[in-house]
Amino acid sequence: MAGNANAIDLPTGATVQLNLTDPDSMTVDPRGDIVFTSQADGELVFVRDPLTASQTVGRLQITLNGAATTLDDTAFATHPNAFLLFTDVSGDTIYRLDSAPFGFEPGTAYSGSDTAAVLGVLNLDNGVLTPIATGFGSVRGLLFVTPIR
Repeated sequence: MAGNANAIDLPTGATVQLNLTDPDSMTVDPRGDIVFTSQADGELVFVRDPLTASQTVGRLQITLNGAATTLDDTAFATHPNAFLLFTDVSGDTIYRLDSAPFGFEPGTAYSGSDTAAVLGVLNLDNGVLTPIATGFGSVRGLLFVTPIR
């Protein structure tokens, strides 16, 4: 996929041309799509059916408090009893976030903003990042871990 490939803007369904300047962290969503951060561009890029004739690319621009923001990493909740590990590079610390009383909702996207210094829940319909933890220097490196019982 070229950095200037056509993509579907996920909230609107319109065709847009990507202008990827900073492709970064990559993961797989619950549907099996490749998801990567285009960090400096403030967007996530989704690739369905990669390397096939039916490959489809989607783009989701990210906002926080109504303004564009960058993400460093995104992880999808794997299990209600999982916990989330994330790093604060500026604080030289790895944090553990345990689930709320009813657990993490599997498939929910959580993202860390390196510039806004927040960890948040990401709405995949509109790109809005809602902070759930703040006060960090630079949030990066998210990973859900499911304890073995």
